[in-house]
Amino acid sequence: MRKVRPVHRPGVVLTAVALLAACGGSAGTTTTTVTTIAPATTTTGPTTTRPPAVLPTFADDADPIALDPSTTVGVLDNGLAFYIRENTAPGGRAQLRLVVKAGSAHESDSQKGVAHYLEHMMFNGTESFPSNELVQVLQRFGAEFGPDINAYTAYEETVYMLELPTDDPDTVATGFDVLLEWATAATLDPAEVELERGVLVEEWRLRDQGFWGRYFAAVTDLLLAGTPYDGRLPLAAPDDLEQTTPEALQSFYEDWYRPDLMAVVAVGDFETEDIEALIRERFGDVAGPAAAPAVPDLFTNAFIEPAFIVLADPEAADAFVELNYPVPAMGGTGTVGGLRRRIALDAAFDMLATRLHEDTLRGVTPFFDPSRAANEFVRTQGTDGIAASAHPEDLEATAATLLAEVERVRRFGFVAGELERAIGNLHSYVESEYEQRTTKQDRAFAADLVESFLGDTPAAEALDWRDLQLRLIDELTLDQVWATFAATVESTEPLVIVAGPEASADAMPDTAALVAIHAALPTLELEARPDDTVEVEALMEPPEPEQIVERYTLADTVIPVIEFGNGLWFISWPTEIHAGHAELIAASPGGWVMLADADVTEAKLLGEVVLASGVAEFDQVTLERALVGTEVSLQPFVDEVWEGFSGSVDTADLEILFQLIRLYMDETRFDPIAIPIVQNRLQQQVESPETLVDTALELAIAAARFPGDPRFSPLPSVEELATLDLARVEAVFADRFGDPGDFVFVLVGDFDPDDAEVLARRYLGTIEGGSFREDFVDERPAEPAGIVAETVEAGTGERGVLTMRFDTSGALDPDLRVHLDILEAVIEQRLTAHIREELSASYSPYVLLYQVDEPVAGVELSVRIDGDPNGIDEVRQALLADLEDLTTNGPTVDEFDIAREQVFRNYELIDNLQLARAMLHAVFYPDDLVTEIRDRFDRVEAATRADIREVAQRVITLDEYIEIALVPIGFGE
Repeated sequence: MRKVRPVHRPGVVLTAVALLAACGGSAGTTTTTVTTIAPATTTTGPTTTRPPAVLPTFADDADPIALDPSTTVGVLDNGLAFYIRENTAPGGRAQLRLVVKAGSAHESDSQKGVAHYLEHMMFNGTESFPSNELVQVLQRFGAEFGPDINAYTAYEETVYMLELPTDDPDTVATGFDVLLEWATAATLDPAEVELERGVLVEEWRLRDQGFWGRYFAAVTDLLLAGTPYDGRLPLAAPDDLEQTTPEALQSFYEDWYRPDLMAVVAVGDFETEDIEALIRERFGDVAGPAAAPAVPDLFTNAFIEPAFIVLADPEAADAFVELNYPVPAMGGTGTVGGLRRRIALDAAFDMLATRLHEDTLRGVTPFFDPSRAANEFVRTQGTDGIAASAHPEDLEATAATLLAEVERVRRFGFVAGELERAIGNLHSYVESEYEQRTTKQDRAFAADLVESFLGDTPAAEALDWRDLQLRLIDELTLDQVWATFAATVESTEPLVIVAGPEASADAMPDTAALVAIHAALPTLELEARPDDTVEVEALMEPPEPEQIVERYTLADTVIPVIEFGNGLWFISWPTEIHAGHAELIAASPGGWVMLADADVTEAKLLGEVVLASGVAEFDQVTLERALVGTEVSLQPFVDEVWEGFSGSVDTADLEILFQLIRLYMDETRFDPIAIPIVQNRLQQQVESPETLVDTALELAIAAARFPGDPRFSPLPSVEELATLDLARVEAVFADRFGDPGDFVFVLVGDFDPDDAEVLARRYLGTIEGGSFREDFVDERPAEPAGIVAETVEAGTGERGVLTMRFDTSGALDPDLRVHLDILEAVIEQRLTAHIREELSASYSPYVLLYQVDEPVAGVELSVRIDGDPNGIDEVRQALLADLEDLTTNGPTVDEFDIAREQVFRNYELIDNLQLARAMLHAVFYPDDLVTEIRDRFDRVEAATRADIREVAQRVITLDEYIEIALVPIGFGE
């Protein structure tokens, strides 16, 4: 199936994160300055226009929000809770969870890292499933280690997750056996403990040995200082891991894995009575320890003094400023008052971020890409804030601007137009969530119920939840939102984080400069923002519908295709997969390969430029305001051999989506401000790719596969980015999108097909142009002969990467596509079993077997293994031995059976986007029928081990491949 890939290269956006250690320190020469300093002056100026804020209270604040009665909730005599909910989306599946209210915060001083270590050990032996047998048993049901079998450890909890098919009652029963084994029967064999130690070190290496690992270490040190969480990171450093013993693991297991701290969650396609019986039968006799330790009192505090972090790091991809306002959490959203406060605070920080975003679109800020930001690592702390990227020399001005804008809102609040737009967006989100309720997935319900047990978060009935949220949103006032925001930021002091590349450390502000900026806020002269709202009645006047020239159906289906006089084809197919929502893809053969080399950068970045320019007479600020209250997205793209659009939309906003398509194709706008916006997002990566491990790796692979052809580079050069030209972007857009003659639009989802056809006639059929046709052009350099092996240096942490890429060409028939999916699953098993479990050499080895249809058909096989740079030779030897064995002997019986079951189960799940891609593919490749989505089940059943060996021999060319070994800068010196 052809992959339609929209161009999407976002800048750094800082969002709320959770510091988790999952089943599935510092390094380098980072310069970090961390201080907690009182303001240099306590002078209070007379510029404030309001008295100190008081958090608003209401008569119904204490009213609890009831749990959805469709969920069966109970507590066994031993204290274990259970939550059961029937659901048929996607159907034929069950999501199971074992939730333990204990995490790294429950460790003693001598147990650092034990909670996470124990979580790993649950997959390495229980009484009924010794060694790795537990994972293998679940894999035989079609589950995959990672997507379907996984776990995570946080400060306050450990959660184990399973997804299983429900067509066999014995499979479901086995799932609950596994949960029981995790809760009560871990063996903690010393040999397995020793083997797993290496995997944990590799997880630490992957997560910690880079910029974000050092960032989170610095931030948590300040946010959690002086609290019971201090020094209790879920992911321990190697020194702590080396000291972990089976006895320490057993002690934590006995103390904290006890029924009064546990819950079982089950959501899926089953009968509640059957599931409750399984839970009662298996968990009813679980006993707790005779002398259970007391549950620790976990808390955080507001800051009484501002704190500052200046982080100059050799692997920082961007420079940015982030503000967090740490406050003790206020009890979650389990009450009306808690939800009201959360909605008001969300509205306030959304309005603040939007205000700053609009400023950047007007070109009047020292920063770019502002957003909301938070570092909420624990449940007892809120850290709402904002962030923005900037060039290193502008970081001081950015910090001053962000702090000043918070101060401006604290004094003056927001304006009516801002609140009206915020309410519109909140309304749209709530209504969209409600409209999609009938297809809410098992996984989403399970997450809700886990949160209901762990925190004070409701899992309410859909209509009640919608109505309550809409009532509280409609009741929002400017005074209420201001008071909630101001009371929050006045109850604490900010954590100010400034980060950037180490090479630009001299341009970054020091803590003294940040202290001075903060100290000056009380006397800063500020004015209230004016309300500059301009009403937009409509994006455009609806044109008269165009006549349909011809009607077709896709081969061997009843899927309708309509053709307009301008040559455009439109395909629509209603489904019930995702209620209230639809996906759109559109494509035309061509791509940047049809352009002059000098225009390729403009083509690749075209989507970002267009989406920062507005459309027709609307600049981007006006356009975004006009779209308030809608749930619609549309992204133009140009890749190697295609141009087109990708989009998604709530059914209620379908006409808006069609209007945007029409306007982008017929009344495109190119705003000069878009060029620096796009350049700013990419500048640091382009200038210093060697500081970024993933970027350096992608560049090295592209250079090895396409030597001497910079068009295939994933990043523009410094010169190409600096000379990005608006006029050339406009010319490229006109060349690629100026005629709809060979465009095919596909819409799949929840809509009335008659309504969709009318919209297509009105907005697609009337696009100017017609009859233009192009075909695919192959200008790819041939695959390099022999083995191309290179070593590149990037990053400064103790992190290495080995990647191999095999490219082969040749036709792809339906049988081969299925066999390739099975082979990918086999290789994934081998990587996990041999590289991760036997060698303990990588936390998460990865394989991607990518089927390519154009410009010429073929297969790209990529394997990536992250680990110790000193272990690359050993990993290479093991990987090549595994791949050679597959080409000689094929998969083992067990590997084949597991892979075939995994692929079969994956095929059972399909979404609207997959269907849309299949229909688009069938237009350009009529011999590849859409019905293969159905027929491939028979092909899975018919596949043999010999088939998989044969396809392995075809795509694993051990005499011709690319190998990139990445090691840290200066490695071996």
